[in-house]
Amino acid sequence: MDFHTKNDIIYQILKDKIIDGVLKPGERIIITDLAAEFNVSPMPVREAIKRLQQDEYVEVIPHIGAKVASMEWDKLREILLILTELEVLAAKLAAPFIGEKEVNALNDLIQEMEKAVEEKDNRRYAELNKKFHSIIYGSSPYKYLNELIMNLWNKSEFYRTLFTKSESRSATSLREHKEWLKAIIDKDAEKVQQILRQHKESAYDIFFQSHEKEINR
Repeated sequence: MDFHTKNDIIYQILKDKIIDGVLKPGERIIITDLAAEFNVSPMPVREAIKRLQQDEYVEVIPHIGAKVASMEWDKLREILLILTELEVLAAKLAAPFIGEKEVNALNDLIQEMEKAVEEKDNRRYAELNKKFHSIIYGSSPYKYLNELIMNLWNKSEFYRTLFTKSESRSATSLREHKEWLKAIIDKDAEKVQQILRQHKESAYDIFFQSHEKEINR
């Protein structure tokens, strides 16, 4: 993850803590405490909290302050359903615009993903996975579609815990990304869409099955 501002750093750290369960639903987020922890003024903390509120990880209650929001699983399921359709469309539209530069970047990412799988670094793998998709969708001239996808992705990053809930998922995901890249290189638009749809749907099934097992324990 590339950071550019203090509020980027604080935003990502807080989001990671929420997704990883370090910060629990309902837990208060105190701006002054965080400003002291990060040795910054309150402003970048407020900006980070505002972004987390927009992405629905935090809710801000008037006269009370910010607290960690509860995950609405039905809403997450809906977001991921919409994401599947948007990403399949984006992959199809991007295919004609992916050139040698993008292919080289994707190949480099595949190598980094292999290393992350070998080292069982699931968080790193999730970051590389997002970057891989971003390069492909960002290759097309349809910037509003890409913006929609990234906005929904930011709202659904609880899904990245799939890579810790399923020991084999990173390795399976890596294989699927290699197949996807081969289809891109072969200019096989139909195969590109087929592989991506299967990749997304199978991953979501595993993710929600894992969640259901947890709540039924």
